[in-house]
Amino acid sequence: MFGCGGCLGLLIILGILFGACTNSVVNEVDKSVNEEGTLDKDKDTKVKKVGETTEVDDIEFTLDGATYTDERNEFAEVEADKVLKVDMTIKNGSDEEIPVGSDVKVYADGKQVKTYPINDSLIDSLSPGRSISGSEGFAINGNPKKIELEFQPLMSFSNKRYVYEVNPQ
Repeated sequence: MFGCGGCLGLLIILGILFGACTNSVVNEVDKSVNEEGTLDKDKDTKVKKVGETTEVDDIEFTLDGATYTDERNEFAEVEADKVLKVDMTIKNGSDEEIPVGSDVKVYADGKQVKTYPINDSLIDSLSPGRSISGSEGFAINGNPKKIELEFQPLMSFSNKRYVYEVNPQ
């Protein structure tokens, strides 16, 4: 009835519609990050410190430490004056297996920084009732006055998140 051209045209239109719908959903989810990529914290957000444990949707997160490391990855596509190594522990108190490793974002002077590949990066899954410790690396450029880490479980349906103040040495 339509032929090859008609089917192709229909697929293109469906692709455009799907892309537009997906874009509006992403915009709704990311309202807390404004157009410049800076973090807008709620007035109720209490800033946490290294060593404190927080919980979102039965997932516990502890920021164990944050230091600058001399470790560099020759294959990294990200430029970094310094590499921030963040050590953390995550405990799964939920009834389902969860992915871990993309639960944190780092902001330098309010602007989100890129992740940096380091050894022992925490990219895994975690069974119910279990815990895991590991690290993630972040590219820091310049000399930011304020560094913050934001935790929100990847599979969380709530908009709850915690912000940690980070003072690396």
